[in-house]
Amino acid sequence: LKKENMVKLPVIVYNRPSHNDVFMDAITMRNKLEVQAKREREKTGRYIRPIVLFQAEPKGNDTTTFDKVKKNLMDVSIPESQIAIKTADKNELRGVNLLAEDCPIRYIITINALKEGWDCPFAYVLATIANRTSAVDVEQILGRILRLPYTARSESDVLNLSYVITSSN
Repeated sequence: LKKENMVKLPVIVYNRPSHNDVFMDAITMRNKLEVQAKREREKTGRYIRPIVLFQAEPKGNDTTTFDKVKKNLMDVSIPESQIAIKTADKNELRGVNLLAEDCPIRYIITINALKEGWDCPFAYVLATIANRTSAVDVEQILGRILRLPYTARSESDVLNLSYVITSSN
């Protein structure tokens, strides 16, 4: 798949000491990637809008749910129009073309993206607040950020990689 320019590899993993560090690093990483994507567009004409996939805990746990993740993003001045929730019960992506240039979404909050059935080549950063211990769970959620836009490598190496930021043990 890498040889055919279908996936963003390797995957760069950052383990952070706290959920707050995960939030801030994911926002910073996405902003840096967007700056690079704009430079790339000036050279190639290809549009890329990097997206962070935040993985929250399911409701019912006394932890960081998708509502808390959204509130935390808005507390650091991320506009609500740039945030979408995609869970089995709440689908703010219905009818949204994530690849469209006029789409404002830069953050998607999910719980289990594989079961929720979405995929987007603009998803570059997986920021997981959920504490996952199953290797299968980790591999499945990671697959949501691997697809390379336009099945073509970018001139900028940072746009050919996937990023994971976690505080999970």
